Amino acid sequence: MVWLVAIHVLSAVLGLGPAFAFPFMLRSASTAPEMKRNLQQVSYLETFPKIFGTLAVLSGLGLFFWGSYGPFMQVWIIGSLMVYAAIEILVIGFLNPAAAKLLKLLGESRATAAEPPNPEMIGLYARTRNLHLWSGVLGIVLLTLMIVKP
Repeated sequence: MVWLVAIHVLSAVLGLGPAFAFPFMLRSASTAPEMKRNLQQVSYLETFPKIFGTLAVLSGLGLFFWGSYGPFMQVWIIGSLMVYAAIEILVIGFLNPAAAKLLKLLGESRATAAEPPNPEMIGLYARTRNLHLWSGVLGIVLLTLMIVKP
């Protein structure tokens, strides 16, 4: 059981940790090439939340079913799963499409490093950053539920 706790905690740290940095990595970009570079860096690091976030959920469920945590219908368990589902909906349904559209626009852009990005790019960049921020806020709620569990 101790090894499963270790896997759960480490995967939560490795899964959520980088995600908290994404809004900061996307905080400023005054040119299209800067936007593209920032988005590509975030895209590369998103591998950690995808892999380790999934592992955290699976190991958490394993801990619950193999441990003695009481009935399944507890606020911290249902709340945690609902917050995790909300994060997934936010990321898969809203963030990824906005980021993909922005990367497509940036790829098609002929803007030089000296030119400011067009208003559509600026709006999509802000939306992507804000969605990353909201997923981070939900991640804090998720961690809080894990800490305050009985």
